[in-house]
Amino acid sequence: MGLAWRTMSVALENRLEVLRSYSRFRAQSVDRFARFIETAPEEVLFRTSPLHFAASEGVPENEAIDLFLRATHAGILEFTWGVLCWGCGSFLTTPAALRSLQRARDCHMCRVSVEVGDDNMEVAFSVAPAVRRIRFHQPESLDLRRDLLSLMFSQSRDIPEDIRRTASESVVDAISLPPGGVHRFTARLEEGQTWFLAVPLHHLWCELEVSPEARTSAVEAELMDGRLLPGKVQVRAGEVSVTLHNRTPSPSRVALVKFWIPKAQLACGMDGLPPPPPMRRYLSGKRLVTHQTFRELFRAESIPSEGGLEFKSLTVLFTDLKGSTELYERIGDFRAYGLVREHFGVLRDIIAERGGSMVKTIGDAVMASFAEPTPALEAATAMTREVRRVRREGAQLQLKVGLHTGPCIAVELNERLDYFGQTVNVAARVQGVAAADEIAITEPVYGAPGAQELIRAAALSATRERALLKGVEGETTVYRLREA
Repeated sequence: MGLAWRTMSVALENRLEVLRSYSRFRAQSVDRFARFIETAPEEVLFRTSPLHFAASEGVPENEAIDLFLRATHAGILEFTWGVLCWGCGSFLTTPAALRSLQRARDCHMCRVSVEVGDDNMEVAFSVAPAVRRIRFHQPESLDLRRDLLSLMFSQSRDIPEDIRRTASESVVDAISLPPGGVHRFTARLEEGQTWFLAVPLHHLWCELEVSPEARTSAVEAELMDGRLLPGKVQVRAGEVSVTLHNRTPSPSRVALVKFWIPKAQLACGMDGLPPPPPMRRYLSGKRLVTHQTFRELFRAESIPSEGGLEFKSLTVLFTDLKGSTELYERIGDFRAYGLVREHFGVLRDIIAERGGSMVKTIGDAVMASFAEPTPALEAATAMTREVRRVRREGAQLQLKVGLHTGPCIAVELNERLDYFGQTVNVAARVQGVAAADEIAITEPVYGAPGAQELIRAAALSATRERALLKGVEGETTVYRLREA
């Protein structure tokens, strides 16, 4: 056992050297991450979040996200996409990652269709077996009395300890059913109780409803690819048997559960129910997709091939570098090209440090995306400061920046993630409105939480005007931001 652990430690240390070689990571951040991987409980290392790590270890969120992504690329972590049910907090997995996301997922426990949106796509990380084996790497062998809730729910949902104890006591019988296997569960059911035949790893449930009108006490159920049939059946009170046939090619961990939640709360889509319990902050799919490191390292984690992925709100930033043509004429193509490329590198770093990603360059212009408006505005102010600094050193360059927030469609174009829609068009047009050394933003950006505080802290004056933008119906409110 000692030798095996030393081997795992060497495997981890070799991969940690890759992280330590990355200059943007502080040494203490990598050390804390290494300690986390080596010492955290196994259930913590299953579907964890970089935001939870950041909060507990005092690491900035964007650094933690970057650290987790590079650790994934180095083979220390693996990530999983999931859709969260707002009613129960279930982490509905997507086996084929981002490509498999659909317009909606079914929560079989709540019996509702869960719309896939900006904020209920969670990306969770688990330790890779190459560096540390945990029991969740063999889900067919898990003790569901201990791990039922870990399989079902996001770690971002805080579950009280008394609920965890009750859930553990509610697992009446659990087995690993091999492909083609058959098992009969038996239990005594009383009226007013809710029982489930559950395949928690795949979020599949067959509800056993005790009804005085029911005549049967024997149920035949089938586990198929992505389905457990029937989904609900009425049985009479007393001794009940449920015979399950595994029609899938894989072993599955199955349990008979006496449910711990009152029956009225199971239908999470019903009006009048209390709001869902609060959840800890987690890494949303939107925030990950707009992160520069994800864009650079995980091109294969592409969006759905048909129709793209729709975001209800995304912030798009455009820049344009003024004075580059004169620069080419004044100092020559080679030196000017080098300065322009350096400018792109500086802007990319500024974007990445604020959690955004550079989508593409178009001539001397840059297009970038951010999950939220305020980090984009912070990046814009840093960009203009940097270009002014370069100008003071002799390069006669000026920057124009435009930002807009709104709905957007992410698509795969030439094996790269790109964005389309009116939000992109408006952001480009607003950049065209901006004068040199000016940031032009729309009302949704100006009114975003923290935006006006940021404008005051950056000592920028804001001038409001109504502008006609090409291709946009009516006038658009634009705020011009300049050094006061």
